[in-house]
Amino acid sequence: MKSTSNIILLDCTLRDGGYNNDWEFGKNTITSVFERIVSSEIDFLEVGFLDQTRCFDPNRTIAPDTDSMGHIYGKLDRKHTRLVGMIDFGKCDLSNIRPQSESCLDGIRVIFKKHLRVGAMAFCNELKKKGYLVFAQLVSITSYSDEELLDLVRLVNDVKPFAVSIVDTYGLLHKSGLFHYYEMLDEHLDSTIAIGYHSHNNFQLGYANSIELINRHRGSERTLLCDGSLFGMGKGAGNAPIELLATFVNDTFGHRYDIGQL
Repeated sequence: MKSTSNIILLDCTLRDGGYNNDWEFGKNTITSVFERIVSSEIDFLEVGFLDQTRCFDPNRTIAPDTDSMGHIYGKLDRKHTRLVGMIDFGKCDLSNIRPQSESCLDGIRVIFKKHLRVGAMAFCNELKKKGYLVFAQLVSITSYSDEELLDLVRLVNDVKPFAVSIVDTYGLLHKSGLFHYYEMLDEHLDSTIAIGYHSHNNFQLGYANSIELINRHRGSERTLLCDGSLFGMGKGAGNAPIELLATFVNDTFGHRYDIGQL
């Protein structure tokens, strides 16, 4: 991956942006977004939802299985970027997920609400056995009490996914709340697990919170993963703009994300 520090970026335009158009970007636009992100050397590209209730459509970035994702992305040049899909826990059975060695995807992100955390982490463990980088996405992080978050951490430390992400689903976090969740995770998570942050812009703080967290993380040996999307395109008020995050990380850490491609 392009990063020269432990701050890495993930673009979620083709997945989160799909809430605005029922994931019907069109084949040409899908290819264009893909090529722009990989040419910029963003570390991870989230290419869409895996949802067995949806039929395969090459114009949409929501598909029933990993084979369908392969039909969309399998022949495209990913360069140094790793590809991930997302599963809303319960909407895609393991039988629809080929082993990673037979898939175009490097990783899978699993979103789940807190009352489903035991089953979701068991599902994450099975995906890990299939060879995927696994991301546990803590939907609506602001609904977790400290006790519930520590219980989740216990489950996560048993599975040891690639990353655990703070998902501010409704864009409710200000800096103090974000730092509280980050510090709890940083203190109690196994040191090999990355911490992620997926912002929403309801309070117009998606980018501001992201750069505050990046600065707060400076000096840590743990990997921090920040999500963004082109022009902030995402559900509702949208996300942090990936082009701004890449510019900030370039300027702060000497990365060389090619923001001219974005």
